[in-house]
This record gives sequence, C-alpha cells and structure tokens, in this order.
Amino acid sequence: MKKFLSSKLIFVALAFWVSHIFLRVLLLFRSNPYGFPFVSKPDWYIFHAVCLDFLWIFNSLVIFTIGAGVFQILRKKFFPNFNLKFSLSTILFTLFHSIILLVTLLDHEVQRFLGSHLSFGLVDTYKDTSSVVMFWDYVANDFSVPFLQFFVLALILPMTFGIYRLIKKFLAPRSLNVPVIAMLIFYIASYLFVYFIWTGNARMTKLRPVVSLIYNDLTNTQAASHLSESELENLGATYQNLWAKVEGDSLWNFPKTELGKKLPLYRIPSEALTQSESLLQKRAQKPNFILFFLESHRGLNVGYLNPGKPSPTPFLDSMAANSHAWFRMHTSGLPTTGGVLTTHLGLPHHSKLAEATDLAHVTLPSFASVLTDSGYTTHYFSAADPAWDNLGVWMAKWYTAEHYDRNLEDDSTFFDHTVSVILDSLSKQEKPFLATVMSRSNHYPFNFAAGMSEEDKQKPLTERIQVTMNFTDRQLARFIRKIQNESWYENTYVIIMADHGFPLGENDVSTMNGSAFSNATWIPFIIHGKGIEPAQDTITAAQIDIAPTILELAGIAVPNIFMGHNLLRGYGAGLSLGAYSKVADLGFDGYRIIDRYPLNSGEVDGLFAENDLHQTQNLANEKAETVKHLEALLDTLIRLSDYTLETGF
Repeated sequence: MKKFLSSKLIFVALAFWVSHIFLRVLLLFRSNPYGFPFVSKPDWYIFHAVCLDFLWIFNSLVIFTIGAGVFQILRKKFFPNFNLKFSLSTILFTLFHSIILLVTLLDHEVQRFLGSHLSFGLVDTYKDTSSVVMFWDYVANDFSVPFLQFFVLALILPMTFGIYRLIKKFLAPRSLNVPVIAMLIFYIASYLFVYFIWTGNARMTKLRPVVSLIYNDLTNTQAASHLSESELENLGATYQNLWAKVEGDSLWNFPKTELGKKLPLYRIPSEALTQSESLLQKRAQKPNFILFFLESHRGLNVGYLNPGKPSPTPFLDSMAANSHAWFRMHTSGLPTTGGVLTTHLGLPHHSKLAEATDLAHVTLPSFASVLTDSGYTTHYFSAADPAWDNLGVWMAKWYTAEHYDRNLEDDSTFFDHTVSVILDSLSKQEKPFLATVMSRSNHYPFNFAAGMSEEDKQKPLTERIQVTMNFTDRQLARFIRKIQNESWYENTYVIIMADHGFPLGENDVSTMNGSAFSNATWIPFIIHGKGIEPAQDTITAAQIDIAPTILELAGIAVPNIFMGHNLLRGYGAGLSLGAYSKVADLGFDGYRIIDRYPLNSGEVDGLFAENDLHQTQNLANEKAETVKHLEALLDTLIRLSDYTLETGF
C-alpha cells in the first residue's frame, strides 16, 4: 500500500510538471497582448523555467510523502481500526496542484497584460468590478491568439489527467527505482544549474513560481508599507518641510486635498512658476533630449571625477569640461532596474520589493511619460534585452517606442543603429524628441567589448573594467561626433550618466547586494547643451533629482510625486537618497550614512563626510548623534517612498 501510494504521488507530480512546462512554453514563446514578444530570448528562459518548476514540485512531493507517513503513524497509534478506502494524501496532493496550476495560468496572463506577477497588492489595485470588463477587452483584442486563455483554462486539468494516465501506463509495470533515481539526479542538476551554473536575479524573479509568490505575499503582509492617517500626516509634514528647505523656494505647493492627504509627496506648481518667463521661454524652445545610461560606469574609475589618475574615459572627461558636471551624484537604486527606474520616477527604489516586477501594475508617472503627454516623441533604445528584467513593461507605458535587437548588443553596432534612427527619423519629425540610450558593453564580467583581446579578457576585474569602459567611451565619442554638426543639435540637451557603479572589493564588498558604498553608488552625471555653462558642481545629488531637472529644462511644470529636486536651481547643499537590497543611504548636511534597512540598531555600515567620496574614514563611532539624526530622517523618507510606490498616482 505504501509503495502504491508513493508511486501514485510520483505519477501525479510528473503529470503536473509536464503541464507546467506546457504553460511556460505558452508564456515565453508567445507575444504579449500588444503584439510584442513577451521575452526577446525565450531560449534563455525555458530551461530555467523547467528546472525551477521541477524543484518546487519535487519539494512538494517530499512534503506530502512525509505528511502521508506521519498520518499513517498517527492513524495506527490512535485509530488502529480506522481504514480509509482511498489515499487521502494523493487526493490532497492532486487538489493542491490543480489549484496551483490554475493560479499559475492566471499569473502568466497577468504577466502578459501588466508585466507584474499576481499578488495581493495587484488584487487590491484591481479589485473594482470594472477591471473584469477591462480584462475581457484585453483578451478579445489579444494580438497573440484571442481567447486562447479560456481554452487553456478549460482543457489544462483534463490534459493533465491524460498525461497522468500515460505516465502511469508507462511506469506502473516497471520498478520505480530507475525513475526515482533519475528524478533525484535531475533535481540536483536543476539546483546547480539555476543557483550556481547560470544564475540571474532578474530572470529568477520573472520566472518565480506561484507557490513562491503566495508564500512571499503571506509572509510579507506585515511588511507592506501601509501607513495610518496620523502616520501619513506626521511623516508627510517632516518630508514637506525638508523638501522646501532643500528646494529653497515656494514655487511648489503641497495641497491639503484628499489626494494630498493620501499622497504626501504630491505637489503642484504655483502659477508664478508655470507662467514664469524662464519656463515659458524653455517651453517655446522645445528642446530635444538625448539621455545616456552608461552601464556600470562607476565614479571611482571615471577620469574627471579622479583628477591625476589614468582615465579610461577621455571623451567623457572632455565633455565634462564643457558641461555642467556633478561631482557628487549617486544612484538611488541597484542594479540596472533600480538605476533606470529611479531616474525616471524621481523616487528611490522600493526597500523590500522587486520593483520592476512586483509593482509593474501600479500607475506611476515618469519624466518620459510627462514628455510624451506634452507632445514629445519618446524612444527608448537598449543594447540589453529590456524584457530580461521587466524594464520593457515600464518603458512601454512611458515611451512612444522601444528599440532592441539581440544582434546589436555590442555598443559599437548598437550606437550606430541608434544614431541612424535619430538622424533618419526622430530629428526629421516636427515634434521634439527624447532618446534614452542604455549601453551594455561595460557589463560584468567586463569582457563584452567587441574585439577585446584574449590578453585583456584574462586581466583582473579591476583592470578589465578599465578596458570595457574605454571601449564604451570611444563609441560614445563616435555617437556625438556623428550628430554634433546637425542643425537640431544646437537645440538638444545631451545628458550622460551611469545606471550604477560596481563594487570590486573596496570596503570589503564585491557584490551588488553587499552595501551602498561609493564603489556601487557614485556615478558620473553631466548636462551639455544650449545655455548650460560649464561648471564643476559639488552639490549632493541623486538619480531622483534627474526627472525634475529634465522637465525644468523642457519648461514643463506639472503635478508630480517626484522626491527629487531641480539640480539647476542654484541653491543649497542638496540631498541624496537611495534604497537597495536591505540597505539604504542618505546624503544630507555634509554627511552620507549607509544603513541596514529596515533600521537595526548597531548595524550602520558607515557614516562618511560627503566630500570623502572614496569613503576612507568611517565616522559612525565618533558621530553618534549625527547617525541618530540621519537614521530618523532616512526612515521617514524611505517609508514614504515605499508607500507611494505601492499606492501609485
């Protein structure tokens, strides 16, 4: 009986695994409802999906088998005369997996439509009955196969039963020793494959099984950023006073309306600002914008930020000498998803959630969406697959068009393609344009540069990054030289920055999730264009400041929830804010604090003077009162930011 019970569980588990593979194929190899590939490289996902599903299904099989054994022991001990005519464990196991399979189908469709996994937060966001009508419209107009979801829903469980019968017919007459050993070997191989051989946090997040999603939602419910009315009022008052102090004027107002009470970050421009001569002139000018995100260009290597040292970025250095260059710019999120999203949103990354995936269903405006709504043609160009980490979902919300070609992943060919689109299309339209350009060749492990010699590829990471940064710098130079003599270039702001830095052992940290030291967060940032005087700016700044600064240059002032400030205001010492993996940092009043988050007494990574950009002297022990003050302020800002990201606009 015991052997029969085990075999039945095995057959059921294998049948559901095959059905999950079928659902994964339908997800990864189809387009989304809007006609674009769900992922650009499904072959890079499918094997991870197959392995991940096998791992959790095998784990559930072990749990139910143990549960069945415990149940049998308890039954024999306390109810020796009670015999079931059916296998309770098999029925419960089948019921559990049937529910999970159906929820998985729903999760896949939610990902296709919204780019977000199914979650309690999403259900709360779309709990209104009108969402059902919206969902029906999406299904009816699906550019993949309309109504396919309903056919799969109706047939997936009968199909699973048929697969079960086939497996049972094939395996039942045979000894289970061979399949069980094969399953154990595949389990070990799968574990090694996804966690050691070919890892990737973004891919793992996108492929996260439903059981993991449900577990995380249940265990993190208490950690959600729900704030009471009194907390919102108190935290909001602290934030608004601080924001006004840093901004230095009263041209923005925080309304006391219902929306203002719900979103303390919500601010509206005064008439004095919207009708100011400065803003009207900029708006009439209709400038173009080309924004570069240079992959992993950390401040510790950039030449103009480190005078007297050999520079891998001579062209960027020359641009900085003729531009407004900020010397204390920091990321507000890590890795690329964090850097790109915080720049667009004007908010630091969420302190607990995988923002790109977990919050894709939330409505959040960006500087790009504001420009789009204001009549700009906006294009996002990426040398790396934006679907890889779910950035494509966000860019589709904000931009007129996205550009990615897996055959153009090297910065040389990618930049050439981007220049041709700008010259042949964007610059010839009557509308002003925004072109956001995300490079790739300087990505870890810093061996992606075209034509890189084997000798260079064998160098230590600290030297390889110099080679790949220099390669991207040369491609950037070629890009600018191809457009700098165009007539429209005179009316174009070129903004160059990095998405983030990269830790290479400084401060005893060598992983992106290790902390928020300057090796990972200090980045270059320059603005070049008409009316921008060359300057070496030492104001404390962060990526959250870039969105309001770009809109200021465009002459656009609209209600928003940006936490950042206009960097061209010419006032004050500034403020920087960032949230990463269990770490947050704040630069204010001449100091930068790096702290474990949520805050834990005694776990301060460091307190440094803001001008100590290489962070050589930790002042945490001797500046206890400063630490306490900055921790309280940091906690206020991160709690409000997390709440706003989850609530939406």
